[in-house]
Amino acid sequence: MERYGYCIFCDDIRTEAGGKLSFIGCYNSAMFVTNEFPLSLPKLCVHFNVFSPADQPYKSLRVRCYLPGEDRPIAEETIEVPALQDQINLLTSLPKDQPMMPYIVVAASLIFSPCEIKSPGMIHVRAVINDSPTELHLGSLAVSSQAAPQVALEHGPTAIN
Repeated sequence: MERYGYCIFCDDIRTEAGGKLSFIGCYNSAMFVTNEFPLSLPKLCVHFNVFSPADQPYKSLRVRCYLPGEDRPIAEETIEVPALQDQINLLTSLPKDQPMMPYIVVAASLIFSPCEIKSPGMIHVRAVINDSPTELHLGSLAVSSQAAPQVALEHGPTAIN
């Protein structure tokens, strides 16, 4: 079993009653903007989940966000993970007859306000687990310019009956 993760890219994240999260203005695989680059978004939010098999506990987790046209991540956040002994205790407390190894999940949100994007391209979110030299791909969002729709009005003779 391998580690994996995913992201939700959206315009806003709100915490609701009972700890539920609402994701406002979610993007699928692409963000189309009508402005010229570089551009400034009032807010860009990324919520991510990282899954690790329970027999591969977390010692550390850092998340990096890369924007198009940037050589380095615009953010590198250390995410608090459960203490190693707590992860081990959780694993030993579970029933031994599980059909699959359980996963330990870490989730958090990144909020960029404002978010300056220099050029079209891909926004990438990556995780570094336990100081590994490789990054785990969590998600990407394509950003491209789309011309504003043109509205054509026809002016011609009007017949009145």
